[in-house]
Parts: sequence; C-alpha cells; structure tokens
Amino acid sequence: MLPEIVNWKTGGVVKNLATVGIVKGDVNGHIFGNTSRTRCSAATQFLIVVPEGTSVTEYQLLRLRENSNNREFRTVTGGVFHVSGGAARDLVPFECTKVGPRSYIIMLPKALAPGEYGFLPPGAIFSSNLGSAGKINSFTVRD
Repeated sequence: MLPEIVNWKTGGVVKNLATVGIVKGDVNGHIFGNTSRTRCSAATQFLIVVPEGTSVTEYQLLRLRENSNNREFRTVTGGVFHVSGGAARDLVPFECTKVGPRSYIIMLPKALAPGEYGFLPPGAIFSSNLGSAGKINSFTVRD
C-alpha cells in the first residue's frame, strides 16, 4: 500500500479558551480524498515489516470517517482536566502473527464493516508543530 499524507487539525479551541484551559481540545488527522486507492475484503491479510526497535503493537488500525473530500480520525480526545491520548474512538483491534524477523501478518476482525480504514505507524502522531504531517496506509473494505 502506498502511504498517504495525514494533516493534523485541532478542534475545541474556543472551548479551551472559554474555560481557561480546563476543557481540552481535540486533534484530528485528515487525509485528502474520500476513498483509498487500495480496495480489499474483510478477509484480506496484511504483511507488516516493522523498523528495527519497533513493535507491531505500536501500529494502530483506525476506522476513517468519510467526508465529502477527505477522511478523518480522532487522535486526542479532549476532556475536563485531562487529555486522553490515542485514538480510542476510531481504534479497531486486530490480531497478528509473527512470521519472521520484524515481520507480522495482520488479520482483520471477521466482523469488520465495509468502509475506510488505515494503519497508522508509530511516530506518525503530530509533533508540537501542529502544521506537521504524518503518514498512514489506508484501504477500503468492500462487502
């Protein structure tokens, strides 16, 4: 799969300002285009070769929410007095089997609904510079 660029956008800035920082904002990843070029079925398996020193458990499988001209996912959820890291709203659990050094077969969940998904590699989460971009490997699951 070819990687796609993720642009990071913040939300809830007015809430944050109005509550003097008590209620935190959200950070969403946006991917250009409303569908991926890679299409597959829910029975598809993926081979991921991780970089040295990286675990496959650091990868996130995310459900992408489709818009008219992009797809998005939430990476940080705002709350009162805290910020929850991770993409719990859009996170999809997956199983994997080690097949070689740094190589894993990823099995998609059997009940995976049709739609847009992507593997977010470790380190793709935004830096302190919110204008930064990351990468995601996306795919469309058909019926």
